[in-house]
Amino acid sequence: MSTATIRHMSPEDLAEVTRLTEEESWNLSQKVVRTLFEYSPEGSFIAELQGKVIGAVMGFNLSEEEAFGGIWVVSKSWREQRIGTRLWQRVKEHTGDRNLCIFSVAERVGPNRRLGFTVESWKICHVAGIVATEKITMAEDCMVSAFPSRDVQFERLLQYDTKIHTIKRERFLRAWIEGKSTITLVAIGKTGEIVGYGVIKRDSNYTNLGPVYGETTAIMKTLLFSLIGKTTSGEIISTYVPIGNEILQELLSENKSTLKVDDECTRMFFHHEVKAPVEKIFAIASPDGSHC
Repeated sequence: MSTATIRHMSPEDLAEVTRLTEEESWNLSQKVVRTLFEYSPEGSFIAELQGKVIGAVMGFNLSEEEAFGGIWVVSKSWREQRIGTRLWQRVKEHTGDRNLCIFSVAERVGPNRRLGFTVESWKICHVAGIVATEKITMAEDCMVSAFPSRDVQFERLLQYDTKIHTIKRERFLRAWIEGKSTITLVAIGKTGEIVGYGVIKRDSNYTNLGPVYGETTAIMKTLLFSLIGKTTSGEIISTYVPIGNEILQELLSENKSTLKVDDECTRMFFHHEVKAPVEKIFAIASPDGSHC
């Protein structure tokens, strides 16, 4: 067994943690990794050997009953030495008896069942590429406007996010929607109510899109059009979308040469499924930080 040390992650480790995710082609920018760490530094752990980060995992206590696990990774050179098991034990110590959720890649669904993830829910897919906004068909009767989140009271946005996510996540939301390279737009209906919101986090290599929530397909399309309109021509978009989403099918049809689907992941739980209105979700925030 390896003599690696398991300890809490620190801000100085984030570049190395991002490197580990890049080795797996997970399309996580350092900005996203940093945001997830800032959301739960007490639940973030690394495996270190001779001063080098060779593994990492994050655990997020969403409430007294619910938890989420993400960025569980060990360098290929150090697998089969129980490093991943030791990291996972630290997350389980952190999350306790909560109903833990993960997004599992296809090849890990079986092993994760044996770890205790007995409940399976809907699936998501990773989508990456260039989206031509002129190919998005907009509804003419969609009477909503998209405003920067700074123009909207945070408590109102948190209330809407909780309606979709179903678990209040104030700490996560504050960390996720802020930042110099982050753009958050809030959809406001004609009577002034929040009817959706979306976020993009821009990086030099690609732009992470998500979450994108909306009361209707038309509202989600409006947010999508507005968010992508904030990017530059040819910018690579990376996002995770529930499989079967009708907007995604349209985007793939209209952007065949520039937009591709790769990995599929299954939403899995320890004890019971946390229901979420998948019909109001175009994109989740991150499969490494939240259950929708």
